[in-house]
Amino acid sequence: MSIYFELLIVAAVTTYIVALSGFTKAWLAALSRFTARLGYGPVRQLRPFSCAECMTFWSCLAWSAASGELSLFTFGASAGLAFFSITIENVLIFIREGLLALLVKMGTLWQGD
Repeated sequence: MSIYFELLIVAAVTTYIVALSGFTKAWLAALSRFTARLGYGPVRQLRPFSCAECMTFWSCLAWSAASGELSLFTFGASAGLAFFSITIENVLIFIREGLLALLVKMGTLWQGD
């Protein structure tokens, strides 16, 4: 499989986890509760882990390094995918909403309405 296709998949998965799944908000809330018990203020952001752009860049860079394909081109592709992480997020939302609309339509057809 081409490294660029793999990087696109890594970017989509990373963007989903950081921006759409709620995982980042959940562990930041838990971290804020922990730091509040220690007497510090709440944790609002913890970059690169709470930023979709940052996390996409670093995860794509780590993937290309781990697969032995780290080069100037994969570095640029990682930066480009990080730049387009908001667009990737919107495409994932569009796919989710389209599938939900399709399932609702299939449900109404199944019931005969």
